[in-house]
Amino acid sequence: MVSSSPQSSAATAHSFNKILNQPRSSKSKRSGDVDEGTKKLRRMILVEGIPSAADSTLRPRIWKILLRVDDISAGTFLEYVARGPCEVREKIRNDTFRTLATDRGFKERVREDMLVRLLDAFVWRSHDRQETQQLGFTYVQGMNVLAAPFLYTMPSELEAFFCFAKFIEECCPLYVQPTLEGVHRGLKLLDRCLKIVDPDLFAYLRMKNLSAEIYAFPSVLTLCACTPPLDQVLQLWDFLLAFGVHLNVLCVIAQLLLMRDEVMASSSPMRLLRTFPPLEAVPVIGIAVTLVRDLPPDLYDELVRHPYEINHT
Repeated sequence: MVSSSPQSSAATAHSFNKILNQPRSSKSKRSGDVDEGTKKLRRMILVEGIPSAADSTLRPRIWKILLRVDDISAGTFLEYVARGPCEVREKIRNDTFRTLATDRGFKERVREDMLVRLLDAFVWRSHDRQETQQLGFTYVQGMNVLAAPFLYTMPSELEAFFCFAKFIEECCPLYVQPTLEGVHRGLKLLDRCLKIVDPDLFAYLRMKNLSAEIYAFPSVLTLCACTPPLDQVLQLWDFLLAFGVHLNVLCVIAQLLLMRDEVMASSSPMRLLRTFPPLEAVPVIGIAVTLVRDLPPDLYDELVRHPYEINHT
């Protein structure tokens, strides 16, 4: 993934468009297999990155393909909106005004009422589907921040709603259970992964009584969307949507490794860890990809499944 000139960005945008404009086989849609086009998109996201500056339509189109969002019904969304406030509206309003509050670009594009409407509608959708879903959903802490990138990226609230719903229900359902089970699993896995990839850093943090639960909770809960700037968050999410949200745990470790020297030299590292440095997606993704190779297969398998697999124990 390299930063590039306007000419090469335009060429990359052309390559993405070529893939996007190819007809997708109905066979892969039916069977749930990943078609060749999606595989090419994933490779290009990893190697080139999505050149949003050269073509602002690319990211929303690519996210919809990666999430397999085909069925967008305006009638369904409007019906949820017409029902008005859901039963947890007050809880939603307590969080929405704070969402990415320091990001002026976000505030200019996404008004608070858009966030409230999307989250209300999601609670109504979950209310209607509770008989058919294995897991129930309502509004929980952190959901406002997970909704923010979709409202910022998608051309309409309608598309943002269906992408967000698919993302929550299929990619990370355990992250938004009332107990935040997936988040706590992710934090425990972060400790286990760090112990393997950097035993010295792990031991130093442990000596200071710092576990991932203490310093990494916001980054795991929000899939790093809490760390500005937003353009870098979106680039990181391109990678997570392409290859799996489980990789966010390794992206948090990557951020630790980028500040490793300062952390190891600090007598009170929590001061540094309370607010991570501004996010830099390219080096974080590069480090996260290399970390995959350092993990034992059974641990990596656990990492892959932690956002969604229900343990029947």
